[in-house]
Amino acid sequence: MIQESLIEGIFRSLRKNAGWATIIIGLAVIASALINRFFPAVYQSQAILRVMTSEQSNDLSIAASMNGVFAQKNVLAELASDCRLGADEVVNRNLVEFEDAGAGLVKLIVRHENPVCLKDLSQSAIRILTNHFLVFSAEKREFEIKAARKKLENLELALNEARQSLNQVGNSAVIKIDEITLQLENEMHQVEEKLDLNRKKLQTTPKTTFYYEDEESQEYRLFSRKLNEQRNRLAELFKSYKEKHPKVVECKADIKSLERKLKNSRSRTRKQKPNSQYIALSAEIESDEEKLNLIKTELERSKNSGTGEEISRENRVNNLNLRIKALEELHNRTLLALEETRLSQTSTQGKINILQNDSHNPKTVGFSAVQRDCIAVASGVLMAIFLLYSPLPVRTEIVSISGEMLAGAMSGNNLPLLTAEPAEIILEVPSLACAPLALPAPATESEEPTVYDERLIVMNNPDSESLQPYRSLVSNLQIHISETQTRIVLISSARNASGKTTLLANTAILLAQAGYSVLMIDANLRNPVLHRVFDAENGPGLAEALSSGLKDGMIHKTFVSNLALLTSGVAPGNPAELLGSPEMIELLSELKRKVEVILIDTSALMEYPDTGVLAGQTGAMVFLHHETDSEEELKSAKKLLKTIRARVFGYVKT
Repeated sequence: MIQESLIEGIFRSLRKNAGWATIIIGLAVIASALINRFFPAVYQSQAILRVMTSEQSNDLSIAASMNGVFAQKNVLAELASDCRLGADEVVNRNLVEFEDAGAGLVKLIVRHENPVCLKDLSQSAIRILTNHFLVFSAEKREFEIKAARKKLENLELALNEARQSLNQVGNSAVIKIDEITLQLENEMHQVEEKLDLNRKKLQTTPKTTFYYEDEESQEYRLFSRKLNEQRNRLAELFKSYKEKHPKVVECKADIKSLERKLKNSRSRTRKQKPNSQYIALSAEIESDEEKLNLIKTELERSKNSGTGEEISRENRVNNLNLRIKALEELHNRTLLALEETRLSQTSTQGKINILQNDSHNPKTVGFSAVQRDCIAVASGVLMAIFLLYSPLPVRTEIVSISGEMLAGAMSGNNLPLLTAEPAEIILEVPSLACAPLALPAPATESEEPTVYDERLIVMNNPDSESLQPYRSLVSNLQIHISETQTRIVLISSARNASGKTTLLANTAILLAQAGYSVLMIDANLRNPVLHRVFDAENGPGLAEALSSGLKDGMIHKTFVSNLALLTSGVAPGNPAELLGSPEMIELLSELKRKVEVILIDTSALMEYPDTGVLAGQTGAMVFLHHETDSEEELKSAKKLLKTIRARVFGYVKT
C-alpha cells in the first residue's frame, strides 16, 4: 500500500471543498477589512532638529521641554487648526513626539493614518516650536520673578519688625533671654506630639495576629501514598498502551479522584501569636515617656537655677542695629536679582534648524493595510487547510509486474492488461486484502471432522496459505484503527450468503492473537449465525441488552484468549428501530470502555434497513464484495452508503 503526499492530499481536499475554502478565505479578508476600517494602519515620519538658544537652561532634556509645550491645549488647538484636523483627534492622540538625539539635537516624530498629513504635521510642529518653545522655557523665569517678589515682601516685613523692636528697647531696661529653656520647651513639645501620635496608633493596632497552619492527618498520608502508586502505575501503562486505552483512562480517573480526596483531607488550624508591630510601638512609647520625664526634670531645674543671662540695653540696641543692617543689605541684593531676571526674560533668543527630514517617505508603525490583507489571505488559506484537509490518506493497491510480463508488453505479446477492479472504481475505496478471501467449502462425508467450526480457518489450519488475505486485511485494519482512533468496525455486504460471518470470525481471532481485546457483536437479528460458529448458546444477548440493559453473563468468553462474543438474543419484532435507538449508542459507548476493538456482524445492506441504520452510529465499515455481485448492486450500495454518510475503510473481495 502507498500513501499520497501531504501536498497532494491538501490540494485534493481543497478541490473537493472549493466552496467552503472560498467562504473561509473570504471571511478572513472581510475580517481584515473591518480591522483596517476601525483600527487603520498608522504612518510616521521623523526629522532631526538642532535647537540653538541664548538661554542658559539647566534642563536635563530639551525633548521633555518640547513635549511639555505640546501638552498644552492651546498649542494642540493651534496644531489642529494648521493641519485642518479635528480638535478631539489631536488632543486624544499622540500625533507629535520628541526624543533626545544628542547635545542640542532633538528627533521629531509625527504619526497619522493618512500619510499625506505627515508633511503638514511636521512643518506645523516646527513652526509652533519656533514661536512657543522659548515662551515655554520662560515660564521658569516667571516663577523666579514671583519668588523674588515674595522674598522682598518678607524682607520688608522683617525690617519693619526690627525697627519697631528698636523703638521698644528704649522703654525696657533689660531683656531676659534664656536659649536653653526655649530649646528644652521646644524639644518637650516635639516628644509630646510624637507620644500622642504613637498612642493613637497603639489603640488601632491588635495585640495578637492570627495565622493558619496546615496539618496532615493519617487519612491524608494514606491518600498521598495511594496517589503515588497510581501515578507510577500510569507511567507503566504508557509503556504498553496508548493514551485512549480503557486501562489508561481508568487510571487517570482514579488519579483525579485521589487528588480531590487528598485536597479535602488536609485540615487547617487557626493559631495566634503576639503582634510584632504592637510590641514595637509599646516599646517606643515607653522610651519616649522616659525621655519626656527627663526633659521636664531638666526644664524645671533650668527655671529654678536662675533667671538667665541679662543683656544690657546697649547690647540689645547694637544687636538690633546689626540685624537691620543685614536685612537692608539682603533686600538690596534681592532687588538686583529681580531686575536681572526680568532683563534675561526679555532678551532671550533662539532658533530651530532642520538637519534631516524624511517626511516624504513615511513608514508604517506595524503592518500596513496591504500587508494585513496578505496576512488575512494567507491565514484564510491555512485555516481552510486545517479545517477541510482530511487526515485519512488515500491508499492505492500496488500491483507487482513480473519481468516476463513487462518484457512481453514491451515486445508486443498479447498479455492481459492491468486494470482496476470494478468494485474499487464504483465504491471509490481501496481493497484491504492482497487477494480474494478463501471461504471454506462444504464438508463431505469422506473428510474428517474438524475440531472447530469449518468457517474458523485460523483455528483449523493456521499455516494455510488461504489465511494470507486475512492477515493482509488485519494489517490494514490495524493501520486504520491507529490513524483514525476508530475502534468499532461494521462488517457488511450487499447481499446475504457472501461470507460476512466467516470474514468477521477469522479477523477477530487474528486481532485477538495480535494482542487486542476484541468483542464480536451479532447484530444480524434476523438470521444470527455467530453463536453457532463459536459453539455458544443464543441466550440473552444484544436484543435484551437494548431492552433492559447489559447484564452479567450476556457477554460470552470464547476459546480464544482476548476474544468475547455478544450474541443476538431473541429476535425482536422491530430490529431496525431497536438498532437505531439511543440505547444502542449508549451500549456501544459502554462496551468501548471495556475492550479495544468491536467487530459487528450485520444483515445484508441492500435487503434490510438494519445495516444502514447501524452504520450511522458506528465508527467505520468493511464492505464485503462477492464475485456474484453485479455492478448495479455495487452502485446501489455506494449510493446508500453515501446517503447515510457511512465511513468505509475499504472492501474485501470473496
